[in-house]
Amino acid sequence: MTSQFFLKGESAVVPDLTGKTYHEARTELAKVRVALELKSMEYATAVERGRVLSQDPAAGSRIKVFRRVKVIVSKGSELVSVPKVTGLSLEAVGQTLTDAGLRKGAVSLIHTPRVPAGRIMLQFPPAESMAFRDSAVNFLASQGGSDAKYLMPDLISKHGETVRRELSRLGFRISISGAAYYPGLEPGIIIRQFPPRGYPIQKMTLISVEVSK
Repeated sequence: MTSQFFLKGESAVVPDLTGKTYHEARTELAKVRVALELKSMEYATAVERGRVLSQDPAAGSRIKVFRRVKVIVSKGSELVSVPKVTGLSLEAVGQTLTDAGLRKGAVSLIHTPRVPAGRIMLQFPPAESMAFRDSAVNFLASQGGSDAKYLMPDLISKHGETVRRELSRLGFRISISGAAYYPGLEPGIIIRQFPPRGYPIQKMTLISVEVSK
């Protein structure tokens, strides 16, 4: 049988316990004859629940054997309530999420005439659900109505004023930008156009024509 005696004042070097589970930390300290004490538990986004966040004394310190090392252990990420952000503008949503402990995530855009451009239509996670603090909330937002695309018609040789009235009635923007002499044509007949025939246009596109005089 062997006996082991410890000298009065004998000390040990405190190992690094950060990132270890409570059980692992206790095992490490037992190797150097030091006890473990749980000081508190705190929320920590970056550290898994149950693992050591900090310790006192610090790693590398010397401590008398049979004394205690106090540790703070992670409770994991804190859960927060997700606020309702549908209907808000993309500009306003950032502060709302910051106040709730969350952040803006991915934003997808879709054309729809039913919701004003820049307004949030859907969110994930949904309102009143629980999410980890500092996690992202993703959105689907409106780009407003989408203008249909058309092919530019051939306006050459048509009467400029008649074309202007008809295209304006249909919602297109058209301007008679100038007039030039053209042999054999009565005044007011379209001799040039822009965009050219067959070019894709939308109702917001400005159509410019030049007529004879």
